[in-house]
Amino acid sequence: MGERANRGTCSLNTLMKHKYIVKFKSTPENWTKESIGWKRNTVRKADTDERFMVLDSFINKYTPKIQIVIENTETHATFKRTVSDVTKWEGFYIISWS
Repeated sequence: MGERANRGTCSLNTLMKHKYIVKFKSTPENWTKESIGWKRNTVRKADTDERFMVLDSFINKYTPKIQIVIENTETHATFKRTVSDVTKWEGFYIISWS
């Protein structure tokens, strides 16, 4: 398996070499607003999985570009956007896209 297959233990140098995608699920009501551009952000509680390591690397400017994929929890439809900002606030990540 390649370097990307084991991203949970990757270094910041590895993060800088790849374009990263973080994936989250969203309820149908929120997903619709997000997918058509009425709501261009999502708020997530901090966790220890690799997605948050990628978000931290973006905040610290180690990863210049990341994308977010949002999946509808009922239909499993997805959309992808380029992340424009990530803000940490009191244990939450506010992820915005363009």
